[in-house]
Amino acid sequence: MTLDRTTTQRVEFRGLEYHADDRIHPASYSMEGSSGEGWRIDRNGVEHLVLGAGYRLLRTDRCGVCSTDLDRRFLPFPLPQIIGHELIALDTDGKRYVVEINASHAARGLEDGCAFCSAGLTTHCPDRRVLGIHDLPGGFGPWVLAPERAMIPVPHGLSDDVAVLVEPFAAALHAAEQVAPEPGARVAVLGPRRLGLLVVAALAARRKRDGSHYPILALSRRQALRDLALNFGADEALEPPSDPGRSGPLAEIVIDTTGSPLGLEAALGLARQEVHLKSTHGQPAGGLAHTTELVVDEISLQAWPDSETEIASLLHRAPCRAGDTPRIAWLARQAPPETLAQKAEVLTGHDAISLLARLESTPGPLPRADIAVVDSAAGVDAALRPRAEEEIALVRPRGRICIYGGKPGDGPVLSAIRERGLTLSGSRCGDFRRALDLLASDSELATRLSSLVTHRLPAQRLPQALKLARSPECIKVVLHHPPSEQAIDAPHSDEA
Repeated sequence: MTLDRTTTQRVEFRGLEYHADDRIHPASYSMEGSSGEGWRIDRNGVEHLVLGAGYRLLRTDRCGVCSTDLDRRFLPFPLPQIIGHELIALDTDGKRYVVEINASHAARGLEDGCAFCSAGLTTHCPDRRVLGIHDLPGGFGPWVLAPERAMIPVPHGLSDDVAVLVEPFAAALHAAEQVAPEPGARVAVLGPRRLGLLVVAALAARRKRDGSHYPILALSRRQALRDLALNFGADEALEPPSDPGRSGPLAEIVIDTTGSPLGLEAALGLARQEVHLKSTHGQPAGGLAHTTELVVDEISLQAWPDSETEIASLLHRAPCRAGDTPRIAWLARQAPPETLAQKAEVLTGHDAISLLARLESTPGPLPRADIAVVDSAAGVDAALRPRAEEEIALVRPRGRICIYGGKPGDGPVLSAIRERGLTLSGSRCGDFRRALDLLASDSELATRLSSLVTHRLPAQRLPQALKLARSPECIKVVLHHPPSEQAIDAPHSDEA
């Protein structure tokens, strides 16, 4: 049954909410509206959220538990919330969908002139809500409101155990493509478990697809996970050294998937060129307060180049639109090179909030800097989140923050950048269609991924599922919504 976009629907259900004390409590929910007119969500009989057009009501079939769910209390978004974002959902005809989680203007099919959506940065739209993470009730509940253009049909031959992993696999594939190892450059995956094994698989699949040649190393303290990593495509699997700083680098690139603040510090000692961060635990790490925000915004940290040639190369690679002059927000106390103003638009100041306000009031394709230049860890944090009450950076998504001068002893991240020329990068959401295409073309890969699902529980056992996901014996736990629950909560339609 295909519903008209103006057909009003209403569902009522009991949802299990995650609270700031890391506990789960039930609440009563109702969702009423239509994809053409918008939606109202009530919680315990009180208006909770009003959404505009572009959302479609889907019935949740199953949803995986990831490290972001386990660390949800540390993220800067309101709680309580029905969480969960690795889901398969069904329409009224029972057709399966995976859902990209960022409800941007583009994902909802709206044309409102958003500079970020227009620039192809739809997953970074500052007005987006995020399914199961920011505002939008997620897949641990029986119903979700999915952005219409973020609903992607699951290919007929893809099993549920593989389809439920599309969201994290897309993120893993995105990381593999972002780091783009040079031929012969060793890539190490630190912490191959839920996400890390998918990163190993994505690196191996990308290597096979593109005919690339780079060795893959997996680093885990558990023999069982090292064995799995070898099965997923790693060439070698080792126990990480107890003192990475003393043992020296093991790989050109280290991808940190540990989900732990300590994992970043270990990765810094193991990498020669770059640490790529995938952890979104919401906690300070490596001397920085906002490493999760760096991942969310996909921003890179590196040293400011020493030579004019290297500066020219940096500006050439600046993520601005072709033909535009790069914008640089210069926060470092030492003045910028005199020749820089000939090559870029340079805004100077020592206050990130003021510089952001200037960028927001200046005409241009995006109201952000392409590059920020700082000289301290506090400067990095200020560039990542100038205004404490807003999840907005001074630097555009996928931009760069460069370290210029400053003093030693400013935390492990800046020490590694200053002393060894290391780069710290981050990435998060990937392209679901690219991930599905790769899975559809590589049956061996799809079969391998399905083995990650080690535990399956009904959705009513969410507290046990979160506890189980933290245990060593679990790799991936998936919650499913039983047919009895779905029948009770079936939608009804009224003509608008």
